[in-house]
Amino acid sequence: MKKIALIGLVLVFWASGVCRAQLTSVSYNNWFEDGNTAYDEGNYEQAMTFYNSIVEAGMESADLYYNMGNTYYKMKDYPHAILYYEKALKLYPGDEDTRVNLEIANLAVVDKINPIPQSFLKRWWNNLKSLFSADGWAWLGVGLFAVLLTCLFAFLMSRRTGLRKLGFFVGLVALLCLTLSVIFAVESQRSLSRHDEAIVMTPTVTVMSSPSDQSVGLFVLHEGAKVRVLDSARDWNKIKIADGSVGWLPASDMTEF
Repeated sequence: MKKIALIGLVLVFWASGVCRAQLTSVSYNNWFEDGNTAYDEGNYEQAMTFYNSIVEAGMESADLYYNMGNTYYKMKDYPHAILYYEKALKLYPGDEDTRVNLEIANLAVVDKINPIPQSFLKRWWNNLKSLFSADGWAWLGVGLFAVLLTCLFAFLMSRRTGLRKLGFFVGLVALLCLTLSVIFAVESQRSLSRHDEAIVMTPTVTVMSSPSDQSVGLFVLHEGAKVRVLDSARDWNKIKIADGSVGWLPASDMTEF
C-alpha cells in the first residue's frame, strides 16, 4: 500500500490559483495507517471504515483514493473500485499503478464501449498534460519562472556576448515551457473543480430518450460503466458514453466524481 505525505501542500500560484487540501492532521494520518494495516491483514471492511473517516472529514488524496479502490476491488465491489481509481487519477493523472489497476477493474465491466478515436494532436496534448498533477505543473511553473529570471539577469548584466546569447535562448525556452505549464495547471485545476463524470452503480439500467420512465429506451448500461454528465433535469441526468451515444438516466443510478 502506498504511503501518504504528512505535510500538506498549499500553493498559491499567480497564474493558476492551484490549491488542494492534503492529509495534514496527525489523526488523519493515523487513520490512513490503520486502514493500511487492516488492508494488509485482509480486514477490508475495517480498512474502509478508516478510509471513509478521512473522506467524511473532508480530506482527499490520490493515495487515499488509490487504496480505497484497491480495497473495494478486494471486496469484489468493482463499480466503487473503478470510481475511486478514477478519483485518484483525477488528482494524479500520471500515476501508472492507478491506471493499470483501473484497467484491471474495468475487465469486470459488462459494457465494452469503443471510444471515438481522438486526433494525434489531442492525444499528444492529453498525454503531456497527464504527466503531472495540477500542483505538479504549478511547482514546475515556479521553477521555470526562477530560471527565466536568472536568464534575464544574465542577458541584461553580463558583458560577455556568449553568456548573453545563452541567457536569451535558454530564457526563451523557459518562457515557452512556463507558458505551457501555466496552461496545463489551469486546465488541470478546472478538471478538479468539475464533477461531470460518473460511474453507473445499478447492476442493469436502461438509458432513456428523455427524462421520464415513459420515454423510449435507447440502450442498456451495466454497473461500472463510465459516463459523462451533460445536463440534469429533476432527478435525471443527461449522459454521454465514450462512443458518443446520448440519453437520460436517473441520477440515483450513478455516482458523480
